[in-house]
Amino acid sequence: MIQRLRRTSRFVLAVFAFLALVTPPAYSAPAAPTVVAVSVTGNAHIPTDRILSVLSTKVGDPFDPAKVQADLRAIADMGFFADQAPPVIRQRPDGVAVTYRVIENPVVTSIRFAGNKSVSADTLLALMDTAPGQVFNLKTYQQDVLKINSYYDKIGFGGQLPSHVTDVNITPEGVLTLTVQEGLTVKSIIITPPPDADPVLPPSVIISALITKPGQPYSEQQRDKDYDALKTLYEKYDLKIGDVEAGVDPASIDQKAGTADVRYSISVLRVGAIEITGNTKTHDDVVRRELRLRPGMLVTDAALRRDYDRLNNLGFFEKIDFQAKPGPDPKRPGLVTLDWQVKEQRTGTATLGAGYSGGVTGTGLTGTLSYQENNINGTGNGGSIRLERGANVSDASLSFTVPYLGKTEKSQRYSLGATIFTQRQTNFYPVYAACVGSGGTQGGVGSPITTPGFGSTTTATPAPCPAAGQPFPVEIIPSTTTNLVNGIVSTYGSKSTGFSATLGRRLTDVFKVSGGVNVQQVSANAQLPSGFFFPNPQNVLQQSTCTGTGSSIIGNSCTLNNALGISAPSIAQINSSQSYSLRSLVLGFGADSRDDVFNPRRGINASLSDEVSSRALGSAFTYQIITLDAAKFFPVAKNMTFGLHGRVGASTGAIPTNKLFIFSDQDLRGYTDPAYGTDILLGQAELRVPLTSDRKFAIVMFAESGATRIRGGTSNNGTTLVNLNNYNFRGDVGVGLRFDVPQLGLHTLRLDFAKGNMGTHTSFGIGQSF
Repeated sequence: MIQRLRRTSRFVLAVFAFLALVTPPAYSAPAAPTVVAVSVTGNAHIPTDRILSVLSTKVGDPFDPAKVQADLRAIADMGFFADQAPPVIRQRPDGVAVTYRVIENPVVTSIRFAGNKSVSADTLLALMDTAPGQVFNLKTYQQDVLKINSYYDKIGFGGQLPSHVTDVNITPEGVLTLTVQEGLTVKSIIITPPPDADPVLPPSVIISALITKPGQPYSEQQRDKDYDALKTLYEKYDLKIGDVEAGVDPASIDQKAGTADVRYSISVLRVGAIEITGNTKTHDDVVRRELRLRPGMLVTDAALRRDYDRLNNLGFFEKIDFQAKPGPDPKRPGLVTLDWQVKEQRTGTATLGAGYSGGVTGTGLTGTLSYQENNINGTGNGGSIRLERGANVSDASLSFTVPYLGKTEKSQRYSLGATIFTQRQTNFYPVYAACVGSGGTQGGVGSPITTPGFGSTTTATPAPCPAAGQPFPVEIIPSTTTNLVNGIVSTYGSKSTGFSATLGRRLTDVFKVSGGVNVQQVSANAQLPSGFFFPNPQNVLQQSTCTGTGSSIIGNSCTLNNALGISAPSIAQINSSQSYSLRSLVLGFGADSRDDVFNPRRGINASLSDEVSSRALGSAFTYQIITLDAAKFFPVAKNMTFGLHGRVGASTGAIPTNKLFIFSDQDLRGYTDPAYGTDILLGQAELRVPLTSDRKFAIVMFAESGATRIRGGTSNNGTTLVNLNNYNFRGDVGVGLRFDVPQLGLHTLRLDFAKGNMGTHTSFGIGQSF
């Protein structure tokens, strides 16, 4: 059919040439004859009137060969005719008669398609105006081809072929067959390498993940499926796709074979630039030094989460967010600008408070004045000052921290902290009669006391209490045979003045080491009211130099240990008449991978410290204290956290009393009285259940157990020998509340209610218990 159309075109051109030759020149020709008749032959289905309507040659007009040429073109443009014979021009007496001879296209009896796989024949047929029963029209068919091409373009096969209808044939019987090539077949898949792209992953890994495979037709629909597959693949490796260009490689198209290569140019998301917005106080460099994503680095969810956690752990910002914006180079869409948006919060806290603790063992009235700033002038450095004064306590301290020394990458691996302090504290302890009967005690002897065990005890028959006016023996460690002496307390006073400094070195973002120095001047004394004394095996019921006079009962011949009736090589012998130099070095190793240092959900926080004091350092004491503290946090369910915490403390040598380990109600929350020891064990478990989406209000459930001992220690008042070398365990369970007060710059206020084996207790603190 196409050949016939070509022959018609050549014929029309030949007719035009013939008419030009037979037409005499205008200057020698007579007047043009008049057209007396116009007719059409060969049309079986197309009405003659319809054909005549497109002709410019009309009856009565002068004969014009140019118009005849135009008429031939007009008939061809109707599209219904496969060919035309030369027109017949006959002379008539009164003019000429023109007859146009046409050959009609067949009547379409059916339409068939070949090569269509993705689109059904019914769909293609619905796109066409050509239909069975019509004379085949070339113009209509050309519009049908445009519609079919447009449809294939819309469903993803665009840009591959000049036309998706590659051939057409109509038989004399009117069977119209269209050969369709929907798209090119994939010959091979090419992954564009750097520097033209940045796929990061090996080509073999990428190709194996694609939906498109060699030998399959390629389309935009396939490309979209490939994009989803690539997104899933890169998410598996915690990578983000910044830009993907995919399509047929024009240089590889083989129209004859219908094949082509498909090229994928993939660029992962990388940091092009970093912006900090919203920080009105904190310097940009303070924020930037916490960020581990730097220009040129891959953007991953883990890296973004890590940087978020690091900024949050500063405690400088109420809100932190980030936004990925177009990068600085529009020609590299894989580069983005990370805009960290922060909202600052209060970082300084001033405290003015007063407290009162009454009773025999109370500390009386105390006042506290303190100020702490964690972000001095936006530099990230911190400092604090604290003053506390009362009848039985006097503390003053000044400290500062520099988390990053210098501006260079090397110097910023180091940190520095230092504290200057002076502390004086007086503690009161109840005393117990070291004899039988009321005797002449001034306070009166109460009922027997039930106390937890302090190790194994050996009890002798106690001696009767002395008569009135005689020194009365007492002890501070109760046993099963002791009675509380009402209204009488022993007084223990301690004082220390000095400074400490620590230099830290970051090994990684998780691990660090530190070294520090501790220089103090310490002293201690014990007192009893006049007429009471601490007995020991050598002075049972006998007045000695350890007898209370209302002032210190520790003289040159009576050390603190002897005065308290404690024999322990692990506690240094301190004479109250003098002060002692304490010099020590502290080495530390720490690991902290918590996502949130204020309210962690996952990660660990562990530290190992070793404090060494010796006479070689100018210290009056020789000892070593090793402490291992570790906590592990596990996310539970949607937003709960389960935490485990353990602490082990051990010592060697003879340590001063101000270096004893202590369990207060911040460690064992079910007990009021603290527990001291040269060695400790502590285990805690806590389930934290947030009640708000921001996790700033929560309830907790906890269980804990701790033990202390005085290494090698015994207490002997002449009637009872208590082995203090054994661990004395205490345990409790309880519930608590956690809430933040951001208006005051406070993270996690803690209120706990616990029950131990000596009753219940309520404790209050700032910060998580561990």
